[in-house]
Amino acid sequence: MKKILSLVLSSVLALGILAGCGSKTDTTVKNPGNAQTPVASTEEVTIRVQWWGGDDRHEATLNAIKEFEATHPKIKVKAEYGGWDGHKDKVTTMIAGNTAPDVMQINYDWISTFSSDGKGFYDLRSLSDYIKLDNWSDDVLKFGEVNGILNAIAVSVTGRSAFYNKTTYDAMGVAIPKTWDELIAAGKAFEAKDPTKYAFDLDTGSGFTGLYMALAYEAQKTGKEFITADGKLGFTEAEILDAFNFYLSLEKNHVIRTQKDRMNDSGEDALYQTEKFINGSIAGVLEWSSSIGKFEKVLTENPNPQELVLGELLVMDGAKNSGWMQKPSLLFAINGKTAHPVESAIFLDWLLNDKESSKLLGSSRGIPSSTAALAALEGTPALEGLSFNATKQISDSKPLLISPYLENSSLKEVYKVAIEDISYGSKTPEDAAKYFVEQVTKILTEIVK
Repeated sequence: MKKILSLVLSSVLALGILAGCGSKTDTTVKNPGNAQTPVASTEEVTIRVQWWGGDDRHEATLNAIKEFEATHPKIKVKAEYGGWDGHKDKVTTMIAGNTAPDVMQINYDWISTFSSDGKGFYDLRSLSDYIKLDNWSDDVLKFGEVNGILNAIAVSVTGRSAFYNKTTYDAMGVAIPKTWDELIAAGKAFEAKDPTKYAFDLDTGSGFTGLYMALAYEAQKTGKEFITADGKLGFTEAEILDAFNFYLSLEKNHVIRTQKDRMNDSGEDALYQTEKFINGSIAGVLEWSSSIGKFEKVLTENPNPQELVLGELLVMDGAKNSGWMQKPSLLFAINGKTAHPVESAIFLDWLLNDKESSKLLGSSRGIPSSTAALAALEGTPALEGLSFNATKQISDSKPLLISPYLENSSLKEVYKVAIEDISYGSKTPEDAAKYFVEQVTKILTEIVK
């Protein structure tokens, strides 16, 4: 699958218009997950559409919805949106209470959480009269399948890259790093010149970003994957300990803030919303290619515009693999219990495949995987700039494919606690590594079917 995904994205990015992007899906397969045959309403219908993101995504999607309503007067769209923090908890409550929206932007791990048997979301193949599934290759559609049932469509693929505030780096007289050693050297240089500024930092909250960076380092060093595609722990306890010690070296060398300092500065606020990032005191970030727009926006549109640039993927001498990972950035699904499947499908097809919608959305959800959307964007700024270049960078790096289990919410809580424990010093790295391995192994045993 790793090879397939890399090949699919490489061909997508290289060709621009992708008429030949892989085999076509058999759209005649009907839905084993929903018994009723979908029928369009003859009356005006209102559907609810939910997503998370930053201001750039919100603005683009709201503009697309306005255009959709103008061209589909019988379908009204109620937009429900916000930031990432707390979003899954809200969705979990809605699904449990049968109040979930009709069309839902979902994360990769939500399919196994909410639809372990493939019947939690509407089977999109049963709506193939309304959704042009042949705009996606089978390889892309497989990301949204469970037991052969198409639960969701991957909007794009993504990976985390390093981005830097070039304005701050230039002012500090520090070169943008290309290796792990150079990153640590940059941290020391920043501290020596102005201790209030940092060469890099990691987003607040989950602790996943900190762990992600350490895992990329350890994967390069060992040639292994942290969690394999079939849900096994790939690192030994000693390797987890080494990853933790690397993370601590970033704090100790002033590359990133400690967890305590980060919480004291801005609490749980997302990094791109914090004063230190906006004013350039935080001069680097590890972010998904599909989400970098919100970071770029706050720097370019503030009273003192600053330049955010894509750095090279950090490497070490003798790396045994790229270490950097790739996954579907996000997917769209239709509520399995929606009262308006046809209208939801019409909207989803328009959102992901329509020429006008594609231009309005641009790269706000990453570089589209729909061939129709890519054709619409050929020659536009959406297939240029940070998001496009970062997506291509990850694809060209022979990336590891993120296991669908890696972002499980229970595992993320373990990641959060582990990073906090070693950062605050409440556990030694050795004790934290031992506990971490025990908990990750236990959870994987419980969730892998």
